[in-house]
Amino acid sequence: MGDRGICGLKVGKLKQVQNRLKCPKCKHLMRSPVQAVCGHRYCADAITDEGMDCIACKEEDEDDVPHLTRSSVNPDPAMSRELNKTKFNCRWQPCPEKMLLPDLIKHMESDCQHREIHCDQCNTQLPASAMDKHLKSQCPKRRVVCESCKESVPNDQIEEHKNRECIGSTQLCISCSARIRDTDEARRKHALTDCPVGWSDGQPCPFGCGPVSNAKEHRQEYVALHTDRLLAKAKSRAVQCSEGQEVGDSGAVGLEPSASSVSTSQMEMKIVEDVFDKAELVYNLEKFGYPEHPKQTSDPRGQAEFFERMRFSRIAPDELDKQRDVMSKKLAVTYRAMEPFMAQMQRQYEELSAGDAVYKELLCAMSLKEVRICDLDRNISLQEVGSSDGTLIWKIPFFKERTTSTDYEPVLYSPLLFTDKFGYKLSAVVYLNGQGRGRGSHISLFARINKGPYDAALTWPFKNKVSFTLMNQSSPSDHLTRHIVPDGSSQFQRPTQPTGQLFGFEQFCPKDDLEPKGFLKDDTLFVKVQVAKSALF
Repeated sequence: MGDRGICGLKVGKLKQVQNRLKCPKCKHLMRSPVQAVCGHRYCADAITDEGMDCIACKEEDEDDVPHLTRSSVNPDPAMSRELNKTKFNCRWQPCPEKMLLPDLIKHMESDCQHREIHCDQCNTQLPASAMDKHLKSQCPKRRVVCESCKESVPNDQIEEHKNRECIGSTQLCISCSARIRDTDEARRKHALTDCPVGWSDGQPCPFGCGPVSNAKEHRQEYVALHTDRLLAKAKSRAVQCSEGQEVGDSGAVGLEPSASSVSTSQMEMKIVEDVFDKAELVYNLEKFGYPEHPKQTSDPRGQAEFFERMRFSRIAPDELDKQRDVMSKKLAVTYRAMEPFMAQMQRQYEELSAGDAVYKELLCAMSLKEVRICDLDRNISLQEVGSSDGTLIWKIPFFKERTTSTDYEPVLYSPLLFTDKFGYKLSAVVYLNGQGRGRGSHISLFARINKGPYDAALTWPFKNKVSFTLMNQSSPSDHLTRHIVPDGSSQFQRPTQPTGQLFGFEQFCPKDDLEPKGFLKDDTLFVKVQVAKSALF
């Protein structure tokens, strides 16, 4: 659903969407939001490789406008969660649907009957609900069948086809499925010189001429010779039948057996010679009007007529019995050849059944271990509680070692803090090298409300003041303290995930002041987080 020049997501009733959910660059709903060092949020694709100055800072007339690059922004999972939990209107009018963002994206891309799609044939853009009617009766590129020749052509070319290309009434060749004119001359020409069935380059000629390099040229050049041999064989068989002799291949005159096994009722007249070698045919040449060898059969027209008449021949009953016996023997051989494979398949099936039983046992054992892991996680969570009276003092050792390491981002998470035994569950997070606007110059200190065991019995949103204190180890009267007063925003709502959204200070204390002013001593910091006992409002 990408729109050129738009990095965000188009939704309906955009004016009703809060501005903080829109990308400052494209003015549409943010897609894969990221947060810049100045705190403003953009679509992930809004930040190009070349970078750009922060548009939101310019609009707010900030003195210090940061230059944003892909490396200077970070994904904003909190904003992503908020977007995914908000309902928006469908962009396609007049669709009335309003749903959560993940469902809405799927709806707008594939389900909405009002969405605009392109016709694959004419590239016209129209609503999805009108596409079927368009393809059946309106698309200028739709395929239509010519009433004369039955060819399928585009609708906008049908008149040109009728004026220039149409060959009139046609029919399908039952052998090669080619469409030919519905005239005697066209059928004879196709059967004698054009139809490829029964002829292949490099294979023996069905009339005993040996291998041919170009089957098409050979059949056109030797029409008269092939006709003479065919008539000689047919006449020889007719004489044998009249004398009561068994008809066999000895009646052939210079005609080698062919590899085809298709009867005359299924093939066109052009391969009737192949039928001579695979079925015992009884021909009555007197009935066909050819008592003697006809001199005019070198003419293709006469040869085609002869082929057509010979299609009315009959297969001798004895030959049917022979063919049935042959087929029975071949089937028996085939069944014997299949027996080892059937046994092998049975063994494989038994092995798969045994493996399936083992898999089910492992799955059951894994489920039991998952239950055990959940119990252990719960026990560990209870043991990691740092305080249950609303005040947490957090010791952070090895400060310099952590801030100078390049192997990982120095982000630390505090033990759990409960406001009381059955109260709110919080924790603190510190970025030793800073986050956002404080990256590289300050330490950033945040807190978050986590999902607790007694949330259902508590009052929401969270309304207690939270105090952050960086303890001065040289002069207790010079502690650095800052406060957060809840404002009812999403960070202070009842959490639905194990961990909530961060709130706090990106620029809590300059790193250069930590050691000179006594906050950092023996490479250790002490942070105090305190939650007020009662709500502010």
